[in-house]
Order: sequence, then C-alpha cells, then structure tokens
Amino acid sequence: MPKMGIQRQTLLLILLCSFATLVTVGGVFLYGMNSIRISSENIGKDIGEAAIASSSEALKRDKQDDLRRLLMGSSAEIESVFDNLAMGVNMLANEMTTILQNPENYAGRRVEEPSAANAGRLAPQLQFATEGARYDQSLRRDINLAANIQDWLMRMRQDNELVAGAYITSKLGFSITVDDRSEKKIDQATGLPFLAEHRTRPWYQKAVAEKKAVFTDIYEDRYGDGLAITCAAPYYGLDGEIAGVVGEGMVLKRVNSIVLNTKLGETGFGFVIDKAGRVIFSPKDSGSLRQSDDGKQSLFAAEEPIAQVARQMAAGETGLTEIVIDGAPCYLAYTPLKAMGCSYGIVIEVAEATQGIQEDVQVIAKSTDTFLGTLDDSIRSTLLAMLIITLVILAVIPFISSRVAKSFVHPIHLLSAGVREIAGGNLDKKLDIKTGNEIEHLAVCFNAMTDELKTQMANLTKVTADKERIATELSVATSIQESMLPREFPPFPGRQDFDIYASMRAAKEVGGDFYDFYLLDENHLMITIADVSGKGVPAALFMVIAKTILKNFALTMGGADDIAPLVACTNDQLCQSNDAMMFVTAFVGMLELDTGRFAYVNAGHNPPLLYRKNEARFSYLQVKRNFVLGGMDELTFKGQELWLAPGDRLFLYTDGVTEALNEAKELYGEERLQTALNEAGAENLTLRELVERVQNSLAAHVKTAEQSDDITMLALVYNGKGTDPKEA
Repeated sequence: MPKMGIQRQTLLLILLCSFATLVTVGGVFLYGMNSIRISSENIGKDIGEAAIASSSEALKRDKQDDLRRLLMGSSAEIESVFDNLAMGVNMLANEMTTILQNPENYAGRRVEEPSAANAGRLAPQLQFATEGARYDQSLRRDINLAANIQDWLMRMRQDNELVAGAYITSKLGFSITVDDRSEKKIDQATGLPFLAEHRTRPWYQKAVAEKKAVFTDIYEDRYGDGLAITCAAPYYGLDGEIAGVVGEGMVLKRVNSIVLNTKLGETGFGFVIDKAGRVIFSPKDSGSLRQSDDGKQSLFAAEEPIAQVARQMAAGETGLTEIVIDGAPCYLAYTPLKAMGCSYGIVIEVAEATQGIQEDVQVIAKSTDTFLGTLDDSIRSTLLAMLIITLVILAVIPFISSRVAKSFVHPIHLLSAGVREIAGGNLDKKLDIKTGNEIEHLAVCFNAMTDELKTQMANLTKVTADKERIATELSVATSIQESMLPREFPPFPGRQDFDIYASMRAAKEVGGDFYDFYLLDENHLMITIADVSGKGVPAALFMVIAKTILKNFALTMGGADDIAPLVACTNDQLCQSNDAMMFVTAFVGMLELDTGRFAYVNAGHNPPLLYRKNEARFSYLQVKRNFVLGGMDELTFKGQELWLAPGDRLFLYTDGVTEALNEAKELYGEERLQTALNEAGAENLTLRELVERVQNSLAAHVKTAEQSDDITMLALVYNGKGTDPKEA
C-alpha cells in the first residue's frame, strides 16, 4: 500500500470497502434472519402458552359459571320446598284465627284422642298437655270450636307428602294433630294416650316470641323418619291476643333427594352442612365431606382451609373458592339455606374443569411448526438471491471504482494538503479548488470553518472562564444555604419529649424555601417553615434575611405566650428597603414542652396537618390566614393555639408539595397529601419515614415532569405529658 499511487490505493480501498460492506451486510442479514426465526419460534411458543392460559381460564370460568348456576338452581328448589311449607302454615294460622274470632259461624265438632284402630292411616287426634286438662269439662267448648280446623289439617297433610304431621296447639293446654302415627301416641301398658305438652316445644315458643311464621333448627324425628324441621305460626283469639300456634313438621327426604341428585360432570356433587359444621346430607360415604352419621363429625375440626370455608358457610356467607379436598384441587361454591339454617355447597374437581386444554396445545404446536417451516423456506430463497446479487456487484465494482478514483483523487490531494496546513495552526490558509462538485463545496466550507474557528477560539476562552466562575459561585451558594438549615437528625438526641425532622429540595441550585427550629429555653421549642416569592438567587438571599430576622426576634422575646408580636416585628423589618417587593409566606409556632401548648401564627402559608393519636388520622388544621410577611408594614397578626397530647404529630409543608405538576399538568393537591399521610400509618413510622412516604407519593405523581418549585416538609411529634387546661 505505501508504494502504490493514490489512484490505485483509492481503487483498492473501494474494492476492499465494497467487499467488506457486502460481507458485513450479508452477515448482518444472516444474523437478522436467524434472530427473526428464533424470535418467531419464541413468539409462537408465547402465543401458544398465552392461548393455553386463556383457554384454561375460559374453561375454568365456564365451569365456575356452571357451578354457580347449578348451585342457584338447586338452592332455589330447596328454598321453594320451605316456601310452600311456610305458605301452608300461614294459611292454617289465618283459618284458625278466623274460626276463633267468628265462633257464631261455626258449629262445634268432635275430635277423639289417639286410637290404635287408626294405626297407619291419617286421622285427627286430640292430645292434652296435662292430666287435669283431659278431665276439664270447661275446655270442651274451646276444643269443639277448634276442631273445625281438622279438615284443613287433613288437607295440608294429604297435599304435601313431605309433611309428617299438621297440628295446632292451644295455649289452654290441648292440641289437635293429623298424622298416621296414632298407635305411637298410646301407652301400651295402660292403654291411655300419652300427654303432650307442646307449649314447651321450641317451635311453639319461637312462634309466640317472634309472632310470625318461623322454622326450627333441624332435629331427629321422634318417630324414626330421619332429619326433620318444623314450621310454626301463631293464631289469634277473639281478644286479638295469641291463642295458640299451628305447625307442620316435615321430614327432609326431599332436600336429601335434591342434594343426592346434584350432578356436575363426573366429579361434581352437592352437600349440606348445619350451623355446627356437620355434613347432614352428602352422597359421599368416605372422605372429608361424607355424611355425619353419629352427629359428632364437624368440619370445624378439619384441617385448614376446609375448616375456614366451613365456618364461612355456617355463618351464612355465599362464595366460590378453590380448595384442596381429600388431596384433589376442587372448586367449591356455597350459599345459605335460610329456612333450614344450613349451607348448601357444590364441589367439582379442577382437573375436570380444565379438560380439553391438551388438544389446544397440540393444535397450537402444529400451527407453530408449519409457520416455522414456511419461514425457513423463505430464508433459504432470500439467501440464494442475495448471493447472486453479491457476485454481480463484485464483478461490476472494479470498473466503476477505477473511473471514480481518477475523477476525485487529484482534488483530494489538494484538499488534504490544505487541511494539513490548517490543522497545523495556519488559520489564514485558503483552499482554491475548482471541481464543480462536492469537493469544491467542501473546500469552501473549510475556508468558512477557518474563519469561524478564529472567532470561536477568541470567544471560547472568555465564555469558559465566565461559566466556571458562575458554577463555582452557585456551588458555594448552595453549600451556604444548606449549611444555614438544620441538617443533623435527630437534632436534640437527649430530648425524649419531642422529635423533629425536615427536608428541603430546591427547584434550582438555590431556593427560596426554608425551615428552622431551635430551643428558646429548656421548655420552649420554636419551629418555622416559609416560602419566599420567586426562586433562585434572589429568593435565596431574601430567605437568609427573613430567617435571620425571625430567629433574632424570637430569641429576644424568649418564651412569650403570644408570638403574634414576634411575627409583626419581623414583618415590619422585612418591609424596610424592600425595593424588589418580595414577600414571604410563613407558619411560625412555639411548643411548650411540659404542657403541650402550641401557639402559632399563619402568615399566608398553607395550613398544616394535625395527627391526633386518639383519632389515628391526619386532618388539616383550621388556621386564620394573616397577610404575608414583607408585603405591607404595621400589620396586626392574629395568633392561635392548640394543645398537643402525647403521640400527636404536626406536618408542615410549602406549596411546592401541593402544587407539584405531573406531565398532564395535574396538581398533586391537598387531598392526595392527606391521603398519603393517612395511608402511611403514622403510628408505626418515624418522622423520617413519614416524610419519605410523602416524598415517594409525590414522585409517583410527578414522574418525569420537571420540578417547578422548591419542596420543603417538616414533621414534629410531641411525646411530653401534655396537660390540656380543659381537662385540668
């Protein structure tokens, strides 16, 4: 290369660059094609996995919807059984009330005590509560009048096969019953009917107490027909008072039939538990949800989470959850059966709910393989075409590059020589190249560049020096401002009766916000937070003046009860020679550490937030808005006071917090600030952590928007004794 001429070097260079370009482009193309194939394969897998997940979720939702529909349908069917029972009882109560309140419309009828002759067939039966009632002739008129209800009792018993017995019980001590169990109500030894004191039974007392149709708890039928329940309602006499109770006892065979017939797929089944967590109906004869035969097995004693779900069901809740039952993940839907005082649940295994997903997997995998095969064919065709094009280009390049090299090699020599001279420092050198193309234009640009370089080099030295001086001064100003604000926390490590924390972040190198706190004596703590109008260096200078004047007056006045004069004096001093018309919004407070009395003056500043430990929340302090400091002299400022209890907190801030803007120009606002403080949970946080929570909330709102104002926050907690004079 060094022994070749420029023209040949240029020719060789063009050839090498062309070849390198083709090789590079080819390599990049191959890499890109391979990346596309890998990405396509990954995308196909991701799409497949997403489709499988979506299908799985859809199947789960469908099966859960089926589960809910079946649960609602079956529970509605069960509830309808009890609705019909309650309707019949209300009809009996109304008819019995009509009979007693209109005795002139009814003739007396007879009704006999239970007889062995009526065994196995429906018959009205008269029963007495006491032996004396049996022989009390004065009851006969009431019995004969009440006997008019026996046809209704027969009808209720005949029309509903689930009703084991229909009856009325008078408060006078007799009952009229219709059932087919006459022989079971006779003492075989004496041949006399058993006494039946129904007035002490739960169904009688509950109906009287609630004065409406009621259902009892589930109980074991005394005649051996299994679980049963009673619906009862009061009826009224001529005086409008309760004269007795009508009732119907129903065995729960129908409910058990509905539960046993509940089917959903291969593994779905229904069950019922009572308030004690016992499974009273279930098709299972083994496992956690088997029917409790001895009445002692309760799901409350099962392992979690079955016991937890059982407690929710017993409490009357409705829900659908995924739970492991006997080692199998299952969906369980449940809802209360209000009349029975029980809960009805339906279970199906998750595995059955997600059947069919594997078929989707195979279809998606096949589609992905087909797509990748098509992509491979396209890549091979493209590679072949690119190879042919590359060979053609390599064959043509030598002829083209030779002519190009001859046309521009000479002016390049001239341009190179001139550039080397300019680079050597001769900025007065002028290039004189006349080619009529870009090289001539380049020569003109070089000439213009040398003129600009001469001017820029002269200015650059001055500008660089000025910028370095300004940067140094701003850095010093920032350090001075930071040093003027308390930065050691905790500031009074020996004091246990209060703590304080503050932070300030300026919008520019220096800011106009400031905070301050200091002890006037061992019992008085002075705190200040303020915001100077404007930003930057002018605001920082005015901040220094305001902070210094305010602190000097505070230390001079000491622990005076009223700090309003202190603020007024500061205002008058700031108004003097205030040609820039700057002002300060400030919140100034003084805390008596032994009593918790907090005296404060608000000079046009944002209202702080007060946290009362007994209320466990932050609320905005109601403040009197005085005029700003430095705006007008000889003003009277109004002070306020409050009493802090141990654990109470104050949160002070400048408007840079509430007026912080996000990208959409939305203010952070007072409501978001209050919410952030209350959600932080001040009771469990240090003051630093509390301020950092607010800073994080502010950052989440602002995001990438530029900070438009200084942001300052100060938090104070009082841990002293706190003696409120109202409680003294």
